[in-house]
Amino acid sequence: MRIRSRAARLATAAVLTALATTAAGAPPALGAAGPASTRSAAAEAATYELRLATSRFTTDFGRRTVTLTGKLTRPDGTPAAGAPVTLGQNVLYTTWNPWGDPIDPTERENRSLGTVVTDADGRFTLPGVQADRWDNQTSLFLNPRHEVEFYASYDPAEDPSDHDLVFTRAVVAVKPVFSTITYNVDKTSVRAGDTLTVTGKVAWPAGHGPVAGTRVLLRTYYESEYNAQATTDANGNYKVRVKIRGYDNQFVIFSAPKDYYIARATKPLPVKNVTR
Repeated sequence: MRIRSRAARLATAAVLTALATTAAGAPPALGAAGPASTRSAAAEAATYELRLATSRFTTDFGRRTVTLTGKLTRPDGTPAAGAPVTLGQNVLYTTWNPWGDPIDPTERENRSLGTVVTDADGRFTLPGVQADRWDNQTSLFLNPRHEVEFYASYDPAEDPSDHDLVFTRAVVAVKPVFSTITYNVDKTSVRAGDTLTVTGKVAWPAGHGPVAGTRVLLRTYYESEYNAQATTDANGNYKVRVKIRGYDNQFVIFSAPKDYYIARATKPLPVKNVTR
């Protein structure tokens, strides 16, 4: 059986992190959740207070936008008027980590929402923000957390190079639509060199977007989720094939809907590798 060394596992994690950064941009360091601001070690930044709130705590398939509001106050408690506050968001995924290595458990697709300027009361508003993926391409990540994180930051010194920021965040829970996946396998016992074929169908409730083009992945080895994949046709049907290796030891079929508001479906397969 192929066992990857700890060093190799950590190297794999580093590669996945690099891919995520290339695809989504490097997110800023995150502070503690909640309305209270997260302050840097710099005394000047620590005495400011930045708050951020969303118009709803939970979104669903038909309601994907929120309004962001917040307030910035100075060290003496007075409103910070005319201050530029930087906003952004992360769509969250769970890191694929079957080895239990001490790596970041969260993957992020990150984007900037630009800068807003506080009014005379130190307040700011950004309406109609998508609590959703914005990239039309399929995600690198396969395990959506169904959470969207918004963040705000302010630099009291107005010097981006000193990293002395006041930072806060707010998280919105996504309520996804559940999907299903069915399967048929052409054999239940396989050995090295065989080709395993799995057919079936992905479905979700009508009126929740087309199922055509949904990725279906077949995992055959516990260290990878990308052993083989296919896409569904207009009716949600799929066919995926994989050549069996001697060390393949886990057979799972699962979907990866492009829509962040559609939950993936997973089924273990009744297949045994008799080579092992």
